[in-house]
Amino acid sequence: MIYTQSQQDSIIYQSQVWMADMGVKLESLERAMQPCEDLYCQNYNVIALIAALQKDTNLEEYQEENIYTCLIKITDIKDYPAFTPIMGTEPPAIIIGQPGPAGPSGADGAIGTDAFIECISEDDGITIETRDVAGVKTFVWTHTPYIEPGITLALDPNSITEIGNVLDITLNMNLTKGRDDVTASVITSDPTLDAAYQSILDLAGLNAGGVSGRSIVASGVLASTTYTVNISDEATPVVKDTESKTITFVYPFFDGSTVADTVDPYSGLNKRISTKSNKSVAYDADDNYFWFCYPASYGDLSSIKDQNGFEVIDSFTRIDQNVLSSSLTNNWDIPYYCYRTTDITDIHGTFTFNF
Repeated sequence: MIYTQSQQDSIIYQSQVWMADMGVKLESLERAMQPCEDLYCQNYNVIALIAALQKDTNLEEYQEENIYTCLIKITDIKDYPAFTPIMGTEPPAIIIGQPGPAGPSGADGAIGTDAFIECISEDDGITIETRDVAGVKTFVWTHTPYIEPGITLALDPNSITEIGNVLDITLNMNLTKGRDDVTASVITSDPTLDAAYQSILDLAGLNAGGVSGRSIVASGVLASTTYTVNISDEATPVVKDTESKTITFVYPFFDGSTVADTVDPYSGLNKRISTKSNKSVAYDADDNYFWFCYPASYGDLSSIKDQNGFEVIDSFTRIDQNVLSSSLTNNWDIPYYCYRTTDITDIHGTFTFNF
């Protein structure tokens, strides 16, 4: 034990004197209707600590030392000499009286001013709401994360088509409002469709939670065209989302086999509507000529490989001929390169043609 018996007695005595003084102080504060919750807490703590020392006989020595140390700190004891009288009585109870009658009201003070609160943030989603409840102002900070608006675009029909067709393309769009109201959406194309699109856009309805789908028809399309739709909102003037789709018009590829060494590709071979790329063609015939034809503007082939992966381009002859379409709205007539097996042969497998 770091405290002698005499020091222990002195600490208890001085703590009891402190409580007596505190009782007088608390009574004075209550009558003046001054706040005194913290002093009550201190007083109750001292009562509890002294009671623990006097009533609990099972305390460990370190626990008793801690209690004496706490009493010294709470009651601000500066010294605990051995000659201090020993008190063996119970700590006095604190008797709290009712507050006395309120005195007359003083003169009104000057009108106060609202506090100035400055919110600095790089996030424009922070808002401050002021609430006044029974004269107490509360500032409520709300964070609404930014969500971009969105748009999707689909073309109908959306496949590659043959040059010479004339199509009516339906553009189907879905607009999505983000956190902020949508301020603009624009279609870019040639020829332009934006004027007609703006007439059906109805941004007010969209921002109010209305239908988000929009459709518009591009009539008489006869050449490859890219349609781009964008969307922006009031957060910043820049475009937030963009969607593009292209309708592609191409001249066809032709492939197949014939008994004769000449052919009209448009009527005598298989027509494939596809963009320029390496192709794989499955052949299955005996004693035939085998063909692979495409627009001459694509240039020469660099390789032809058989079903076993062997290079066989030397077994083909390039024939240059014009191909004329038929049964289209706008028929065409252009030069083609037709690669044909030089001799009659049998092929049962897939050949690969590379540009």
